[in-house]
Amino acid sequence: MALTEQPESSICPHFPFPRQDVPAEGVPWGPDHDPLGLAPHYEELGLVTRVSLSDGQEAHLVTGHAECVEVLRDETRFVRGATPGWPAPDGIRPYPTTAPTLLCMDGKQHRLIRGLAGNAFATATIHRYRPMVQTLTTRLVEDMLNTSQPVEVNQALGMPLTLGIIGAVMGVPEQDLPQFAVWGDLFLSTGPDRDDDNSRAKQEMAAYMGQAIGQRMASLDSAPPDELMTSIAARAAAHIADNPGQAEQTMTDTVIFAASLVIAGWETTAAAIASFLFRLLTHHGHDGTTLYRQLCTHPERIPTAVEELMRTIPNAAFESAQPRRAIVDTELAGVPIKAGDLVIAAIDRANRDPRTFNDPDQLDFTRAAASQHLGFGGGPHICMGAPLARLELNVVLETLTQRAPNLRLHTPPQDVQWNTATTIRRPAELWIQLR
Repeated sequence: MALTEQPESSICPHFPFPRQDVPAEGVPWGPDHDPLGLAPHYEELGLVTRVSLSDGQEAHLVTGHAECVEVLRDETRFVRGATPGWPAPDGIRPYPTTAPTLLCMDGKQHRLIRGLAGNAFATATIHRYRPMVQTLTTRLVEDMLNTSQPVEVNQALGMPLTLGIIGAVMGVPEQDLPQFAVWGDLFLSTGPDRDDDNSRAKQEMAAYMGQAIGQRMASLDSAPPDELMTSIAARAAAHIADNPGQAEQTMTDTVIFAASLVIAGWETTAAAIASFLFRLLTHHGHDGTTLYRQLCTHPERIPTAVEELMRTIPNAAFESAQPRRAIVDTELAGVPIKAGDLVIAAIDRANRDPRTFNDPDQLDFTRAAASQHLGFGGGPHICMGAPLARLELNVVLETLTQRAPNLRLHTPPQDVQWNTATTIRRPAELWIQLR
């Protein structure tokens, strides 16, 4: 029977589990607490477990790596959008509402809108952005080195780098980028007014980007050819020319897509920069040195380190992908799933599945299978900007370990405050000393 038909006497764990980056009331953290760890509740679960959500609905929580891959990849069984007879599994508490963005689309429409970006973020062509990423990273790190005072990572490096790069790639004027930072926080808000914040962000972003896209569509011959916004406008214009009856919907989807690229292109990567540094500066290898110092000594390990850090550090507060809905009767790991059931891929737990990763709780910067992680999602909804994020994270660690080998935290780890204003998991502030 479907989850909604379970008898009231059924007892299942409440999800999401307590966040490890938020201290329990009246219980201070000890020096060994890991705010980037996972809740111990996962240890009691099978590969697929029924859980209850904030609004009383129930879902199947999937923690196995292979099973999460199935959920993320197979649109014939699990979907993000609405289907006949079932509403979209979007905005289900505590998850934010993502409609009408790409995150709530499936199939042909999803492929059409995603295709507006062409190969801008393809792994094979991402190297074109390395000089720009390196130049900006070097300038920001030099500015950090030129002060004897502590510097805050998010403000001095993470945000200006990632927002600056995606702004340049898209063609957003530099003076407008701070507004996108505001919209991003509103779109991902977890506060009591989050529905209003979410709606306001989407409306204001759409208005801004609608004007920018419209201007480029009206003058494609003179629009900057190297800017992704121009390419998006050109592809959208071509689709409208071939499908005039879809003009209004195509324009709406294009505007939201372009705005979403800016938000997605900086916030999670900026968070990863701060979280990576926290982990590297607070964890030690077998020789007693910090993982950061190990990378200073072995810079050739940085590419694998980026993958291992992505594998083991949660980027989202809920440690999972957005909920999906089963559209056919199926099964996962032998557990029956009924059409209409909610299914949640717990990707951060799946990234520690011992069937895929040997000794999964160990950070191993030589791990051959590190890149099999699901930190960027998977399937049709895999993060489009993953190659750019990887590039930025590699360049940041390369530059810092080369230019600032003595980098260290300015405050004790247990005194670092963590972000609770949005669904992104990161230090709210991370103060460091570079000399």
